[in-house]
Amino acid sequence: MTRWYDGSFPAMSPKAIRYYPPLLSSLAFILAGISFIPQAGIQNDEALFAGGIYQQSGLAQVVKIGGHRIPLMLMSYLGTLKAWLYAPIFRLWKPSAASLRLPVILIGGLTIWLFWSLTRRIAGERAAAVAAVLLASDTLYLITGCFDWGPVALQHLLLVSGALCLVRFHVEKRRGFLPGGFFLFGLALWDKALFAWIFSGIAIAGLAVLFLEIRKHLNLRNLLVAVGSFCAGAAPLIYYNICYPLDTFHSNAAYAADDVPGKSRMLLSAFSGSGLLGYIPRNDAAGHPRQPQGVLENISIKLSDFTSHQQDGPFGWALLGALFLLPFLWRTPARRPMVFSLLATAIAWVQMLFAKGAGGSVHHAILLWPFPALFAAVAFAEASRKLGRRGLPVLGAFTAFLAGANALVTNEYFARLVRNGPTESWTDAVTPLSDYLRHVKPGTTIYVNDWGIFDTVRMLSRGKLTLRVGSDPLSKPQLDAEDRRVVQARLAEPEVIFVSHTDAAEQFTGVNGKLRDLAREGGYRRVNLAEIPDRNGRPIFEVFRFEPQ
Repeated sequence: MTRWYDGSFPAMSPKAIRYYPPLLSSLAFILAGISFIPQAGIQNDEALFAGGIYQQSGLAQVVKIGGHRIPLMLMSYLGTLKAWLYAPIFRLWKPSAASLRLPVILIGGLTIWLFWSLTRRIAGERAAAVAAVLLASDTLYLITGCFDWGPVALQHLLLVSGALCLVRFHVEKRRGFLPGGFFLFGLALWDKALFAWIFSGIAIAGLAVLFLEIRKHLNLRNLLVAVGSFCAGAAPLIYYNICYPLDTFHSNAAYAADDVPGKSRMLLSAFSGSGLLGYIPRNDAAGHPRQPQGVLENISIKLSDFTSHQQDGPFGWALLGALFLLPFLWRTPARRPMVFSLLATAIAWVQMLFAKGAGGSVHHAILLWPFPALFAAVAFAEASRKLGRRGLPVLGAFTAFLAGANALVTNEYFARLVRNGPTESWTDAVTPLSDYLRHVKPGTTIYVNDWGIFDTVRMLSRGKLTLRVGSDPLSKPQLDAEDRRVVQARLAEPEVIFVSHTDAAEQFTGVNGKLRDLAREGGYRRVNLAEIPDRNGRPIFEVFRFEPQ
């Protein structure tokens, strides 16, 4: 079989054994992801895509075909691919944390298998086995894949499967893989226009490292097939930018160098796995610790205490070691896949680094994955060959060490969620809030006065509640006369109720105080209907109405 290298990588062992690493890695990832499903509530952006299923208000673009509304774009840079995939799922399985997260966890497990298949074809079975284990054990790949608020799960799947199609097109000379690969890349761009970061990375890296291989396939027919397939996958995004000329580019393509240090620290925290501690799980219980329940939660808490709350993994150091090995492996078959993954990662990261208003969060940095895992796996697999017969057991032990250290960091996330609970953005109180609101009088207008509630409740209620965004204009620093008139008109509406975070849990600080002040000025008094706590007993949501004094 023709590969990027000269064929000097031997098979690891009998055929049956070669499937153990990807199979066990995928299963371990899926089981770990399932254990996280009930540990945090549904974050607002995690449910954002459901706006393309229920009510379909506030979308960037919807077309009507045969009397049916077809959502195309949620935002100028975010497509409705996930909404299209989840519409039949939610029809059969009502929206919940389980029905929301299990599909993306399975997508993450499938991506691990495809990543193994891709790595095996370009770097051999030994590197592929290490790559599968490194990706499956990566803490933030698991967390961002389970709690898919980025969203990133489809991005990883489409990136890896598209690359695999192109490698198989080159190796196996099967023409169907060429349009398949570029169609998947087009879908990824429609799903999230930020795919342009990593797509440009692999395109430039491919030309730099694989120019001779690419030149063999450069002809008018292949070029037309590739461009046509890519445009077919990205057709909704292209149509949107025709209707609103280049709005995706004009609204999002701005660059600045004002947060280079902060983004650099964020990338390092992504490599170590600690980047989301304090964002999803609380770092302390704030006076409301929860006792673990069941065997798994008790084991997790004890392991966290025993390891002194390990929150930094060694993957960043492993990458540094792999980079140090590159000059020593330059004349080996590992050079090309290593340089390709390094260039693709670096080019995408530079764009994130200087993007204005983007690239500064973990759910952006994780879009670089799985190329860091590919870089490290190929380096260590090739270096192990220099050790002769001892190389394979040394490589196995080192890979197990990295995976085990990552598992300790993953366990720290789980233990903190068990003991401290999630932060306000991820509060589990949102489900009982939705349950309460479903019992209000049908047709009652519900104003949601703070960020982090609207999209989640809309999804959980399947769009059956009459929800209105109440945070605008209350979230403004100062309210003008028109803003005050709008809020006063809401207060005067008959049979209307309001939902907000408690003062301690506010996302837009001050919205509660502004509403109280305007109600007092208008001669209204507040009537509390319900206070919704999280499972740790912290008050999170308030439901109330106003009546004239």
